[in-house]
Amino acid sequence: MKFRYPLLAAFALALNSCSSSDEYVPLIQPELPAEGSSRVRSITHEGSMPQAYDWTFNYDANYLTAAEGKLLGDTDGTYKYSSWLYYGPNGVAIVNSNGKNMTAVMDAKGNIVELAVNNNEYYFEYTGGRLTSWKKVLNDENFGHEESATTGKLTYNAAGNLVRIDHVGHDGVTTVVTLTPSTTLNKNGILPPTLSSQMGCFGFEHLYYGGMLGKPSTHLVKTIKVDNAKGTANDYQIDCTYSFFPETGDTKLCNFTYKGEAASIIYKYEN
Repeated sequence: MKFRYPLLAAFALALNSCSSSDEYVPLIQPELPAEGSSRVRSITHEGSMPQAYDWTFNYDANYLTAAEGKLLGDTDGTYKYSSWLYYGPNGVAIVNSNGKNMTAVMDAKGNIVELAVNNNEYYFEYTGGRLTSWKKVLNDENFGHEESATTGKLTYNAAGNLVRIDHVGHDGVTTVVTLTPSTTLNKNGILPPTLSSQMGCFGFEHLYYGGMLGKPSTHLVKTIKVDNAKGTANDYQIDCTYSFFPETGDTKLCNFTYKGEAASIIYKYEN
């Protein structure tokens, strides 16, 4: 059995069923969110906004093979890590530099349906290739086994735009996110700003950009309105404006104001 990425070949046992044949078996092929367009090479956040990770991505052919993430405002590198991805016919092995062990179970289309991160567990469901619900289970073993969960339900309109997220935190508090799409196609497959936690991928957004957490929203988001059951102090609305590279039409910059403070997300692409 042959692999595209021979390093750490021992992971083959975790990714593949045994075979006595040397016949080539095709690798699983997640569909990158920028399929057919320029792929995001880096994402940088500037200004005031909810917690976010900056990312740098590396690709080989149609696969995300490595990524480096750093938490915005993390001055000492505590939450900076590198992640390497090794593909086989039935799945992907994820190796991280920060001791966060990830084990993924994928469906036949390359979407992750189960993800274990150390003791915590994530479950993802898809409809028509788009993420429609997720659940994160926190397992606390400090004083005996104790579970708590946070969930998300994602709703799309007929055009394939994400228009609502119902997010229930592990404290039971519900947050409703309402999204208004723009008329500009999301050709690079970028995530809606500030919503990684509500979409269930905070800290591992690279798996989305690797095509493993469902299809992107069809159009760029115009407005995001967050209503939290704790009260208006936790509510906010952002109105997104974009700039584009004139040569390619790729999304260059997303600007918005978060709770009265200016913020930007900068996107760069492969040469």
